[in-house]
Amino acid sequence: MRRATLGRLVQHLRIWVLGFAVLLYVAPAAAVSVTALTYDTGKDQLVLTIAYRGTNPDHEFKVQWDACKKLDDERMQILGLLVDNQPDDLARQEFTKPMRIDLRDFSCRPAKVTIRTSAGFFTSVDIPAAKTRGSSPALSSEPRNAP
Repeated sequence: MRRATLGRLVQHLRIWVLGFAVLLYVAPAAAVSVTALTYDTGKDQLVLTIAYRGTNPDHEFKVQWDACKKLDDERMQILGLLVDNQPDDLARQEFTKPMRIDLRDFSCRPAKVTIRTSAGFFTSVDIPAAKTRGSSPALSSEPRNAP
């Protein structure tokens, strides 16, 4: 009697483990993360490296921006949600994709920019005030090599 019950328990456990493994294999890609976030001063752009899982490298990402908020100092703060156009793609392979966001018309500056994902990952970078056109470069006391 005990042997039959133990045999059924082992069989049910095997079925449960196999079902769980299949579920993991066909689960949608929920884990999107930003592995690098920097500010490119020369091009006035945010530079992101996005890591995600899926069946293809053709995912496209966009950022949905929240309202700009004032911090305690002279800076502003803005939160952006990184949105994947294929959120239900099956998580079969790992991919990385670069993304650049032009900030020339970005009025929330100087700011702490935070990018987050639906999986709860977030990272931040500070961006300076916008450069005004026609302004001369700031004088510096650092010595420079003459051309």
